[in-house]
Amino acid sequence: MGFCVPQDRLTGVVLEKHLSVAAAAEHVGYNEQYLRRLLRAGRLEGTKVGQVWLIRLSSLEEHLRNGQAVQDRRFGPQGIVTQGEKGVTT
Repeated sequence: MGFCVPQDRLTGVVLEKHLSVAAAAEHVGYNEQYLRRLLRAGRLEGTKVGQVWLIRLSSLEEHLRNGQAVQDRRFGPQGIVTQGEKGVTT
């Protein structure tokens, strides 16, 4: 079973097939700083427009699929904090 961002929930799509870092962080549960670090290191494909990174959606999906195959459960998003429940992950 692979990862796929639900197409009806892609409110942060800036360009066809790209997500802003903020939108990607909200959808997958990663911290924005961590996503930027992955982009700078070349572990995620994206484009920098001025000071804003845009993540290629296919690259993010591939990164998450690879993470699901790893036995080390430290990999991957730690959960998404819901509004009104600081510190509680779902």
